[in-house]
Amino acid sequence: MVDRIIDRQFVIVGGGNAGLITALVLRQAFSGYRITVIQSDAIGTIGVGEGSTEQWRGFMNYVGIPVAELISATGATHKKGIRFEGWNEHTPDYFHATTGICDPPMVFGFNAAYGKLISEGKLLTDYTSHPKLRENKIPSTNAHQQVNQFHFDTHELNHFLRFKAEQKNITFIEGEVEDVRVSDDWIGSVGLVGQEERITGDFWIDASGFGQVLMSELSDKKWNSFSKYLLGDSAIAFPTPSDESGEIRTYTRARAMKSGWAWEIPTQFKRGNGYVYSSKFCSEEDAVSEMEELLDIKLSDYKHFRFDPGHLEQAWVGNCIAVGLAGSFVEPLEATSIGSTIQQAFMMVGGLASFRKGHVWTAREYNRMFGNIMSNILDMIRLHYISDRTDTDFWLEQQKTPMPENLEHLLGLWSERPLHDTDAVGSYWMFSHPHFAHVAQGQGVFNLQASQDALDAFGINDTVNDYMWNLKEQRSCPVRDHAEALKELIED
Repeated sequence: MVDRIIDRQFVIVGGGNAGLITALVLRQAFSGYRITVIQSDAIGTIGVGEGSTEQWRGFMNYVGIPVAELISATGATHKKGIRFEGWNEHTPDYFHATTGICDPPMVFGFNAAYGKLISEGKLLTDYTSHPKLRENKIPSTNAHQQVNQFHFDTHELNHFLRFKAEQKNITFIEGEVEDVRVSDDWIGSVGLVGQEERITGDFWIDASGFGQVLMSELSDKKWNSFSKYLLGDSAIAFPTPSDESGEIRTYTRARAMKSGWAWEIPTQFKRGNGYVYSSKFCSEEDAVSEMEELLDIKLSDYKHFRFDPGHLEQAWVGNCIAVGLAGSFVEPLEATSIGSTIQQAFMMVGGLASFRKGHVWTAREYNRMFGNIMSNILDMIRLHYISDRTDTDFWLEQQKTPMPENLEHLLGLWSERPLHDTDAVGSYWMFSHPHFAHVAQGQGVFNLQASQDALDAFGINDTVNDYMWNLKEQRSCPVRDHAEALKELIED
């Protein structure tokens, strides 16, 4: 019997956001495939609030999710960036904006606009977005269509994605996987607790979270730990009510703490909070106490979890790919979890279109690219911890931790020359040079004189001055209140 590609069935184990995102991408790509999601209501989700990266807008556009429907159904809000508070002494507060400088003067890869701002010590964010957008305002014209990043209520997002999946004829089976039948790293079927009939499939997606229900049964499941670079290994998460004033922030807050950092993610009806910390320097009880003091609350109900930051060296083994927490987790900083899942889903489509048993190079290439994505994420996250803080043991220890090889290379470059647009480029990478620029400037790692030297050498000071003045004028668009705009959209 001929193995017909069009007759295949994908089975996804895990009905969380990672599994549903993958299911929707696969459905859009392969309209003739049968797609089944196995989920258990007994297995809850970790998050209480979640932010996206710009990859989310690409996902929405691809699978056909209108912005207005997303905002109305999930309590989503606009995300214009991340505000970092207290991460170092020389720049107490700075923003990582969600937009870059468009069409800047470029000379042999040198972004002259960035170079000008860096050399003068001016924050990039003041030119990449309207300052009012960081004061809980959004553009008054076509605002919801322009936004490319969001804050979500994790649970509401999950309900919404399932609804969209059901609309697209994706089958759901309630159950918990009890056993996995594997032969030579090829999954044939799974059995569910209390059910006689086994579930079969041609290709499998492990979206089961830290449990790694499928990957744990396969041979090549080595975990590439980032713990020697990043000290955070624990977190608490909990919701709090919205601001009593009715104001809804347009940005994520990331506040440095004694032994890590705290997040605050605003949705329409509440705020998601958490504290990522190192168990070497902080107990669970200490973490709770710090958050109670920070927020002036009494915390009685929260989720606590431990993690080893890193990823599977082989996310694709045999006829199975691990996505979401089953394949990787670094920490919530920069909202990499959803973004990397989307990148994985898009990346697997090309390989799965012609994949057959016995093929090896397709999986090898996927794993190579996945490793590069995770290396890019590690570089970005580790960059945030280059700090001159010396007030606690955690921050002193973080100064002593090594740098990933590629980040060390970038830091060496930036000590001698300005940022170039080729400094962080790769297929499906989440973070490119504009992202690194905002954080690197905030953390004070650039050589300001190198940028000025480049401007002088190329003789473009006047040209860049004119460009920057025009850019600031263009960014001064009319704005309106964020909360009011969301309310009007929902009511309409």
